[in-house]
Amino acid sequence: MSVYAGPYVTRSAFAKQVEFSPPFLPPPATGMEMVLEQCDAWNTDPLPLPPVTRLYHLPPIGLGTPMVESLTGYIVRLAQEHCVSAGVLYWKEIRTLAAKGNIFTFRVTNDAGYSTHTINGLGSPAADFVRALEILTGRRDLSCLTLLTWRRILPGHSLLRRCRAWCESCMYAWREANQPIYEPLLWTLQAVTVCPYHHRILRQACPHCERRIGPLDARSRRDCCSRCGQLLVPNGIDPASDSRMMPNEELVWALWVASGLGELLAAAPQISCPPGRGRLARTVRLCVERFCSGNGSKLARLMGVGRGAVSSWQRAKTTPGLPLLLSMANRLGISLPDLLLECPTFPTSRGFVRAVPVEVNARSQLRRKRYGWRIDHAEVSPILHTALRETPPPSVQRVMRRLRHGKATIYRHFPDLCRQIARRYAEYRAKCVLARRTYAAEEVKRVAIELHAKGIRLTRRYIRPLLPSSDYLNLREGRRALWEVRRMLTL
Repeated sequence: MSVYAGPYVTRSAFAKQVEFSPPFLPPPATGMEMVLEQCDAWNTDPLPLPPVTRLYHLPPIGLGTPMVESLTGYIVRLAQEHCVSAGVLYWKEIRTLAAKGNIFTFRVTNDAGYSTHTINGLGSPAADFVRALEILTGRRDLSCLTLLTWRRILPGHSLLRRCRAWCESCMYAWREANQPIYEPLLWTLQAVTVCPYHHRILRQACPHCERRIGPLDARSRRDCCSRCGQLLVPNGIDPASDSRMMPNEELVWALWVASGLGELLAAAPQISCPPGRGRLARTVRLCVERFCSGNGSKLARLMGVGRGAVSSWQRAKTTPGLPLLLSMANRLGISLPDLLLECPTFPTSRGFVRAVPVEVNARSQLRRKRYGWRIDHAEVSPILHTALRETPPPSVQRVMRRLRHGKATIYRHFPDLCRQIARRYAEYRAKCVLARRTYAAEEVKRVAIELHAKGIRLTRRYIRPLLPSSDYLNLREGRRALWEVRRMLTL
């Protein structure tokens, strides 16, 4: 048992010692604790995150510039960013939201199939694809990749080119500068034939297979031909290699057209509400009052149109075609956006210039002459009867080209013959479709059996390149033939 040997301290003495002892002091603070004392409290609230989208939030190229990207080019670039083809991206993601069917039936040569060039236009196809892609990517500026901003002013015909066009110098410069290669919306316009930066004619056929390319195919790529798969970007640019150079006068006009339409595309993002026909109508009335002394017939003679057309423009009933709008802006010395947005600043010394190289519409002039001719039954009737005996039967539109009168006039005087020609051509087309579907089924069976004999899997990837047409597997008969071959080989 241990015994305490120290000095004895009474309870009162211990209480006095505690009472008069110095207060307890904490240990000195370190550097980290001093920093923490100076900081505010942390905010533990959850950070706002952007909404989750099915596809990448891919920004368009050249937005707000004359070289803004086209919507078909954006689809192709979006597909390559996801490492899939444009066809797979459409069938898996876009088709349901756009409410479209098979858009890859487009044919450049015979104007058949779904018009994929209208995706860049100002109609319902462009609106449907813009809505679908905005839902998938979460972007709200994809309408500027089309002509939807000018849908109330620009006419819906003869605006877009049915095949791809590109400037080899632009694509070569982008590749050398390690910039992404894309398809500008300016190249899709039919009126643009020259690059405004390199002064070279836009190429419209593949340099390897010499075939034209559709605006959007299932195998479209930004820098390759969708028909032969070869590279469209040249290895070098020779300034003297282009033998199709225009004369100086035509080149000046083509460059002005390309620059004017480029300004129109660049102004689209700054316009919140699409302009209507009323603005253009007020501009036309101002031109008539200032340059034609209030005489609309004088403006009609200067523009090469009828007096009724100018009257319709003034009353906002119709709008001029794109060639007429370009001609009017050039003659007035103003830009195309100023003409369409009712803010023209006319040069005081220029006036209304008449001599401007404008494309003459020969078909409209010929049609105007035809309506003035009196119909001759002895001349028209033998031509229609001959068309009824031709093999293969021609269409009504083809027969009308042989006559000097319009379609409405011929139908009014010869309704029975015209209906017989149309019915005979429709039956011929139905037979051709049936024969094509039968031939497609036979070709699919033949190619499938040959591949099976070589030990190759019967998939679309291996069958499609061996078919005469890549569309055979999209037909119902072609798919059924492939299914039958697989079932037969399985049994």
